[in-house]
Amino acid sequence: MLLAFPPLWCKAGIVAAIIILVHATICAIQHREYLKAVEQPFTYAPMEITAQCVAALVLATWGVLGLQAKFVPIRTTTHLAKQTVDSLDPPDFVHLNTRKLRGAAA
Repeated sequence: MLLAFPPLWCKAGIVAAIIILVHATICAIQHREYLKAVEQPFTYAPMEITAQCVAALVLATWGVLGLQAKFVPIRTTTHLAKQTVDSLDPPDFVHLNTRKLRGAAA
């Protein structure tokens, strides 16, 4: 179970994760431009950029999970008391005879 933190800390974690992700994006763009300038092919992102993305993911996950609300019980007893047994389990297939038979008297 997660430790209980005030919602302000969780919101700050989400904002920090967004800032880290924007920073990682800018670093990746600069890295691509550098590789174009020295005429080298892009194979994969540097480890620093990957670490920033993973840190942002972990921080955002922690922040979102910290902002979760309390569960509210589902009260179905009053709704189910009004239903009959036939309406609880509808048939899988209902045949509706909507076509007119040829030659049959209407």
